[in-house]
Amino acid sequence: MNKTTKDTMPYGTSIIKAVDILKYIGNQTSPSGVSQIAKDLSMNRATVYKLLETLQLVGFVHKRENDSTYTLAAGLARLAQRAYEQIDIAAVSRPYLERLNQETKETVHLGIADNNMVVYLAKLESQQVVRMHSRVGNSSPLYCTGIGKAILSTWTQEDIDHYLQHTELKAFTPHTITDKQQLLEVLSDIRQQGYALDNFEHEAEVRCIAMPLEKDGVSYGAFSLTAPGYRMDDEMVRKYIPLLKSCQEEILKNL
Repeated sequence: MNKTTKDTMPYGTSIIKAVDILKYIGNQTSPSGVSQIAKDLSMNRATVYKLLETLQLVGFVHKRENDSTYTLAAGLARLAQRAYEQIDIAAVSRPYLERLNQETKETVHLGIADNNMVVYLAKLESQQVVRMHSRVGNSSPLYCTGIGKAILSTWTQEDIDHYLQHTELKAFTPHTITDKQQLLEVLSDIRQQGYALDNFEHEAEVRCIAMPLEKDGVSYGAFSLTAPGYRMDDEMVRKYIPLLKSCQEEILKNL
């Protein structure tokens, strides 16, 4: 039987207790007071009180004056936002995108939304003779690319309406969706099925499948599998979707 000794105790147990308190407050449907927190976490009341005072001082919790209960504060939200911003989605997703590339032998892209465009952060080349001409750093419209539509499907209706008000749906091919209502219907389908298709909408001979990378209400972009239409027929789309789904799950698990 393993015993916890002084040498194996983690440094900064007060920090661990403070984190437990933050998690507890965050999981409650209504504000809690010192006594309730101490009881539920099996902590000393005086310890909880001192830790809450410190957390309040640094802006991580807010004490309600009317009943002396606590809620999470804006300082913690700002810190969380900074954490989201610093996550290197390209580094996190790289091994899983590489596996998808190896499994399919087709081109894999990773992209994010920037100024209402898709910006490509990563590209893993197809191992086939005919390849895609896209490059890392290039940008494409959101409304007519697989990655772009996957990202749009994660936006709120308000954000989509604002985007459509300021975006001309220009036709790049005969298949480009230029009707706003039709685009909204497509985005609704994407939310239900979990993936987007670019059916020759941006480039006449190119088809792709894309899946969004969204977790806890935060969008990290999307990734896609792209190939010439003759290598990406409906049968291959059905074959590839489970592989993309597995890739998506692994990336989200590690965010």
